[in-house]
Amino acid sequence: MNHPVNHRPPHTPGELLHDRRTRRTGVYMDTIGGRVYLRPVGGGVEWTVRPEHVTAPPPQSARARSLS
Repeated sequence: MNHPVNHRPPHTPGELLHDRRTRRTGVYMDTIGGRVYLRPVGGGVEWTVRPEHVTAPPPQSARARSLS
């Protein structure tokens, strides 16, 4: 018997995420084709990240955003 699977995305648009490979923190935009799309925190050009390289932002990134 098949049970419905919850396909809730792992992240919410607008959520801050950290790209461990580039050491940049960005705003989560979407996941398309298995790639996570992030945009720089003040705006700018999106970049893509493999999901396994995305983590919660370091504490100083979250603090910086709350001050702006």
